[in-house]
Amino acid sequence: MNKRIITLIIALVAVCGWVMAQQKQGKPFPPRFADYGANNVTEIGRSKIRILYAFQAQDLKDEETWIDCGQLLTDKGMTQYASYYVSENNAYIRQWLKDNPSKGYYPGSAKMKGRLKDYWSEYQYSQIYVHGRELTEWAVMPSAEFTQYRYTEPWPSMQWTLKDEKQTICGYQCQKATCHWRGRDYVAWFTSAIPLKSGPWKFGGLPGLIMKIYDTKHLYTWEAISVENGSFPIYQLDERRFKDSERKKVLKMQRDWNMKYRELAGVMRVGSNTPVTTRYPFDQLELE
Repeated sequence: MNKRIITLIIALVAVCGWVMAQQKQGKPFPPRFADYGANNVTEIGRSKIRILYAFQAQDLKDEETWIDCGQLLTDKGMTQYASYYVSENNAYIRQWLKDNPSKGYYPGSAKMKGRLKDYWSEYQYSQIYVHGRELTEWAVMPSAEFTQYRYTEPWPSMQWTLKDEKQTICGYQCQKATCHWRGRDYVAWFTSAIPLKSGPWKFGGLPGLIMKIYDTKHLYTWEAISVENGSFPIYQLDERRFKDSERKKVLKMQRDWNMKYRELAGVMRVGSNTPVTTRYPFDQLELE
């Protein structure tokens, strides 16, 4: 087999691998920041450390190939995982409104970054809080759903198996761990050099900070790209915008919005009163 054919095969395998990774399916539009209380936030803490994670990065050196950049903050035994991109965009809009009180409008997603930045994903817009052994998701829904939801569940629920393999991520020596959680098998790399039993999204429970985690099908991947020291505000959205619910009910709504966005949003077929019933492929992270 000549070198040209081998190179082509390698390229095709790489492309297929990224096609398999879960993207923003169904193309739901993101909510206006006032609809989920981002215009009326409350500072609930200050973190001395900020860990940034690339989510679904095709190239860690190029932010425009990431679906999102998430940030993990902690203060007084509480952690918050939220989108750094969304947080920065909302802060920009709040400042813009303060500087332009008579405009009567705001610039939308003027400061959003990343791939498919004009669309919603629950893994980008929702926020995860952990207090002790309790996790709360503030589930921010797409623009066509005007109600936001919040639910609480026990944390951590992952049963990890530690492995001997090591690798360096973001300058930190990390150890491998595996687990089966809610229908998927995961591989995590954690560092005991940062004594936080946390990680991106809902992941945690290891004897150190999770620096990288992915499911074995490589549909979902988070990888730390920086660890910063400083003073970083932790903001809570306006709780009046959120309705208490249950995890499985919220998961079903998120799945439906990803798979049936145009139908649920009331988009009609051209020249008729029949809603569009197109189904989009979507493989949700939590299967149970």
